[in-house]
Amino acid sequence: MVEMIKIIKAEHIKTRKSASRHILWLFPIVTFILATILTLGTTDTYAQCVWNWWYTMILPGVMAIICYLSIIREKKIGFYNLLTFTTESSKLFLGKIIYIALMILASNLIIFAGAAIGGFIFTSTVPVLGGFIASILLTVTLLWQIPILLLISEKFGLIVEVIFSMFLAFSGTIISQTGKWLLVPFAIPMRIMCPLIHVLPNGLRAEIGNEMMRTADVFLGVIVSLVCFLIIGILVLFFSKDWSASK
Repeated sequence: MVEMIKIIKAEHIKTRKSASRHILWLFPIVTFILATILTLGTTDTYAQCVWNWWYTMILPGVMAIICYLSIIREKKIGFYNLLTFTTESSKLFLGKIIYIALMILASNLIIFAGAAIGGFIFTSTVPVLGGFIASILLTVTLLWQIPILLLISEKFGLIVEVIFSMFLAFSGTIISQTGKWLLVPFAIPMRIMCPLIHVLPNGLRAEIGNEMMRTADVFLGVIVSLVCFLIIGILVLFFSKDWSASK
């Protein structure tokens, strides 16, 4: 545990004066500006717009860029950390995943704060507590994508990674509104947001009685996402030994 904390701290130090730090707050601000412009003159739509634009369009891009910047720093120094540190490369990789998750959580919390404050000013039916929980569970249900995005970044670069991330988000938004959402991990984040923030993936307000408002879906979605993260994480961490040794 102590060793992992040190690894996470090391990852934090690496991002000092990097674009990653700016991305954490810059993209949420862009989301707030877009929501303000799109909902200008209307009531009870600002918070809905913020959340909808964030998790269906902007957050996937943010994740892709953060993962790319994280792995490109390693490539610039010839994967020195993975090759020379006495710590197992799998632990270093896990520390990187955890730190990226914390960065994403920070951005989600900024979105929550902005949506809550804006909702108070412009009125909103998005529950504040639901928004706070959503910012945490949104991060949890996206965990499994981080190791995949890191590997795609290293192998194919930023453009392919962004396209892949956006494809998952676009497809997930569509599938989340069907009965097969639980079988498709990238549809889960969009689905569980409905009962938490009362907003459908298409941006419309979710009415009471809508089948997508089932609170049980939140629990099921989180469990499936964590299982996916465990399976994918183990596979990536296992193969990361050979991956780093081949550099």
